[in-house]
Amino acid sequence: MSSNIHGVNEKEVEIKSNNSASSKDDKIFVKSIYKILSVTTFLLIINIIIFIAQIIAYYTYYKIKDKSWDCLLMSFGAFQGGKIRNHYHYHRFFTSMFLHNSTLHLISNCISLFFLGYHVENEINNKLKFILLYFISGLYGSFLSLLFNQKNICVGASGAIIGLCGYFVIYFILNYKKMSKAKKISYAILFIFLFFNLFSGLFDKGINLACHIGGFLGGFAFSNILIYKKNKKLSIRLAKMLLAISILFLIILPIITFAVIYTKNIPNYADNICK
Repeated sequence: MSSNIHGVNEKEVEIKSNNSASSKDDKIFVKSIYKILSVTTFLLIINIIIFIAQIIAYYTYYKIKDKSWDCLLMSFGAFQGGKIRNHYHYHRFFTSMFLHNSTLHLISNCISLFFLGYHVENEINNKLKFILLYFISGLYGSFLSLLFNQKNICVGASGAIIGLCGYFVIYFILNYKKMSKAKKISYAILFIFLFFNLFSGLFDKGINLACHIGGFLGGFAFSNILIYKKNKKLSIRLAKMLLAISILFLIILPIITFAVIYTKNIPNYADNICK
């Protein structure tokens, strides 16, 4: 009789402990999700300031000189295959991440970065690692875009932002059982966002689908490297397999991209738009 009561008491203590841990996890998650002094805040401010600079430059110089918005984008560092292939403007891989084609484009990316950035930065809890994840995602978005789309001018932070979703996917898969209810719900909403954004290019020709997919894959691959030690605690075999595939992808994609573009004759479209 006493043995049964003791067993029940142990279960009650375990349930209370789990509930307490889950409640504590929820409070920490909600409290720390939107930190003011963060890399995400800085990225949001930089994107907005640069777009304001674009608008000012357009109406005070480019429009007066009868130069197009595309001319302004190229002058500010937009991405285009001809500039990479023929002029070696590799800095455009990064500068293009901070440029936007319209106010709607900026608002859309800022909203996405606001919700995704704070979440991921909070989970990683390391500013340098978060910055690397963001820029590597954007870079690999540009690599895949360059591989399939050499002619068009490309701008925007979409590849980098969707790459943050890559972190969520791997983190969610490996930590689902330990997550609180609040986290599971928020992640489910984020996955809906990911699916919509990842494949939105299928329905809108103005959206760079290759950049979205490349950014996601780059973010997913780099995330496996970032959280390899945590993965190993859950499954050594799975962690090693994901790490090997990720490193292979991160090495092979840029090699294939540059091998392809330097064997093709890409037109200098961007050289003519400011004339």
